[in-house]
Amino acid sequence: MKILHTADLHLNATNPERWQALDQLVTLAAREQVDLFLIAGDLFDRNIEAETLRTRLRATLGHNKLKTVILPGNHDCQSYRSGLYFGENVYVINSWAEPLIFDNTCIWGLPFEKIDGERLASRLREMGSRMDKQRHNILLFHGELLDAFYSTSDVGDEGTKRYMPVHLLSFNSLPVDYVLAGHFHSSYKGWEIGEDRLFIYPGSPVSVTSRETGRRMANLIVDNNRPSEVALDTFHYEEYTVQLDPFNDEDPLLIIEKHLQQIHPAARVLLTVQGLYDGSRLGLNENELAEGIKRVAVEKLAGAAVENFTDVRHILEDDLFKAFLAKLELETDTNLDKNRIREQAIKAFGVVKACS
Repeated sequence: MKILHTADLHLNATNPERWQALDQLVTLAAREQVDLFLIAGDLFDRNIEAETLRTRLRATLGHNKLKTVILPGNHDCQSYRSGLYFGENVYVINSWAEPLIFDNTCIWGLPFEKIDGERLASRLREMGSRMDKQRHNILLFHGELLDAFYSTSDVGDEGTKRYMPVHLLSFNSLPVDYVLAGHFHSSYKGWEIGEDRLFIYPGSPVSVTSRETGRRMANLIVDNNRPSEVALDTFHYEEYTVQLDPFNDEDPLLIIEKHLQQIHPAARVLLTVQGLYDGSRLGLNENELAEGIKRVAVEKLAGAAVENFTDVRHILEDDLFKAFLAKLELETDTNLDKNRIREQAIKAFGVVKACS
């Protein structure tokens, strides 16, 4: 059986790139001829989106032979009340006690609820007692794996709340092939929960916040082979920092322009330009550098660039500083970090000049 696994699309009416990501996942599922498309929570950004966007979701999921299974997450746990129609071949797991059965595979799920770790561990033990060991069992989960050492910045805009916290140990005794999870957005990661059994977060398939950087992935499982990452051509953020050096003749605008030409077409860049530079050598004052950054990067930036740069030409042209550099160059001690000494000297001269 082929399975495509994702989570955390956070569909709403104002971010078309998230719908484009869903379209791409459906296309990928068709191309790979998958049997099941599993969404491990937070398909919708808020419960109200399920009301207003359900017909749009039907148009995407409900008119093909692809079997889709949706698990409620913490953002959309009230979205799937009984009787709502999300499309033909679209199934929602609303009970932890009853699996969906497809041929010889049982899809179990833990719909999101406010539950502490002890009660959750007990719930998992009860689920394990109900599982048929003669079948292939897969568990969908939306919550926090405490062994993962993620930070709150990895889960979107959740703040400091804890959402269904659990340790890997709680899954060890379950007769499951995989725990396919959602909630952590940052990246694709997996953990062993026993021999040939895995717990996997696929990461969000589209960047929901600017903290989710790098190309987005989906999780593809083919029969008994080990799951694999599939790179998506969906919207995402990339971080790029240009570190200026007052003794480097390279034009920072050319560096930025060259990098932006190489990024993925769907990416938007979080650009930082920082450090000290010789404006006289480059022929750019601070205002001209700021305007140049906007000119070469505006179409690829996710927002305004972070501009932490300083033109230090007034220090580099100082006779006393020139004498200091000349003396530094004569030093033969190989343990000296001359670059660091130059940087510290520039900052010290800057303080002196500011106070004089």
